[in-house]
Amino acid sequence: MRRALILLAAAGLGYGQPAPTAYIGAGGCNSSNCHGAAAELAPADSRIKGNEYATWASADKHARAYRVLAEARGKRMAEILKIADAGHDKRCVNCHVVGSPERSISDGVACEACHGPAEKWLGPHAVKNDKPQEVRHSENVAGGMIDTKNLQVRADTCLKCHLGDADHVVDHELIAAGHPDLAFEMETFTEAQPAHHRQKPAAMRLRAWAVGETVALTKAMGLIAMHAPRNWPEFSDMECYQCHHDLRSDSWRIARGYGSRKPGSLQLNSSRFEVVKALVAASAPEERGALDAALARLAANTMDAGATAQAAGAVEAIARRLTARFQTTDVDAAAVLRTVAANIQKIADDGVNAAEQATMTLDALGAAMGRNPDATKPLYDYLEHPSSYRPSEFASLYQKAAM
Repeated sequence: MRRALILLAAAGLGYGQPAPTAYIGAGGCNSSNCHGAAAELAPADSRIKGNEYATWASADKHARAYRVLAEARGKRMAEILKIADAGHDKRCVNCHVVGSPERSISDGVACEACHGPAEKWLGPHAVKNDKPQEVRHSENVAGGMIDTKNLQVRADTCLKCHLGDADHVVDHELIAAGHPDLAFEMETFTEAQPAHHRQKPAAMRLRAWAVGETVALTKAMGLIAMHAPRNWPEFSDMECYQCHHDLRSDSWRIARGYGSRKPGSLQLNSSRFEVVKALVAASAPEERGALDAALARLAANTMDAGATAQAAGAVEAIARRLTARFQTTDVDAAAVLRTVAANIQKIADDGVNAAEQATMTLDALGAAMGRNPDATKPLYDYLEHPSSYRPSEFASLYQKAAM
């Protein structure tokens, strides 16, 4: 599951750029005395490794993002969607070709996708001077560099494509044509990506996880608020397997029932918020009542487009507030995991999407806490086969992995 997820394109266009700037292309980072060494050259206390370009070009699946458009699955999707040239169609290239000028679009998702169009900052960035690092960084950001040190900016940059927005769209039509559903957890994806950066302290990794979750909730609610007035329901906002399942008499969905929901009513993709609820319960309990109430209003109004948009906006406002908080607040990872584990049957009952997010949470927080990184492998393996998913089986596996 994790390997499949990482195949998705990363990073959208630059975050909050002060003025239009041009891409230089990945080759601009390939100098052997900057980021283009064949092997790691810089000392361990250096901010850079020296071989970032080689890592991206040889091992990072982002570099394949353009090429997959021409592979069998990409070609078939283009045929279904009646796209004549996927390599230049906006629906595809807005995420699969980012960070490169036209002459090098085959680079796919390149350096500047995440670090910003470098026309104005590449030169100053490469020249040594006596200015403090913080000053140099601020000047580079003013020149168009994306401030990935800011966790909110980093998460928003990733989520432009890994979840979407008005300009980066993976809707139900695209998914039905064969595009993987979008699931993302920033710290898990960062650790799975071939490392071209220094390992961060555990506290910073935990903050990155928390901010990634709250920014994802913000953007998910923004998508719902955008979709609802236009074409509701938009099924990419929903739990996929509420519809894509068999109707056997022993179906776990029939056994589960609908609770307070009317049979056949829409179930939102709870992976967008169930883990955030656990984060808030463990690390921001004073926000729990407001978040739970806002999410309850959202769940109760999914058949009414106007009420859905209004309720999503209320959740989005809370998520923005949580993002600001967790950028500067330490997270009690053990408490979060205890909360998730205590609620894992409910999460599992929500379906595969929520189970997947809980797995990535255990993966990310466990790794930051120094736990065995192989503990979650049985969960990822189990989730590779959603047609045979059973909530009780997943919950049991999760409890074992979380011990």
